[in-house]
Amino acid sequence: MKDTDKKALDLDRKKLSLKNMHFNRYLLVRYLSAVFFFSNLYWLIALLLVGSKLFFVPAILIMSILPAVFEQAKLYNTPNNSVPKTEMYYWLQLIVNLGLLLSAFTPLFSWIFPFMNPGVSGRAFIVMLLLVGSLLCLVIKHRLHDISNNRDKHYHRIKQYEKSLYL
Repeated sequence: MKDTDKKALDLDRKKLSLKNMHFNRYLLVRYLSAVFFFSNLYWLIALLLVGSKLFFVPAILIMSILPAVFEQAKLYNTPNNSVPKTEMYYWLQLIVNLGLLLSAFTPLFSWIFPFMNPGVSGRAFIVMLLLVGSLLCLVIKHRLHDISNNRDKHYHRIKQYEKSLYL
């Protein structure tokens, strides 16, 4: 292999490494998007199995996350700090979680979660699940805000790596 070929290959590796580092800034967002997608999918299936007319709530959440997923996938080829579709989805998920949290203390609980025991244990499980989901939405909102303002830890590591590469 010629010296110029080695240098070109090394430069390509460095550029690919930087590209992956930029993409990995959103790693937690992608993982939690998958968690919310499958949580909403399981909720939709459970509602359909019991014949609930409220199946549209998780269906809307699933349809709402799809543009966010595509937006995140697009980040690999076009790094960007702004992900408005992802931010909108997490606002929607947070609002729905808080609304469902309030309904857990009303007679609507049996209608929204007909597959759960309406007793204390069933309600406590759903409340904990919704609290964790709401907290995760807030964590993602904070992460997205930090990324958009270049205040995340990954950004500083990327800048240090770029300095070490002399690009």
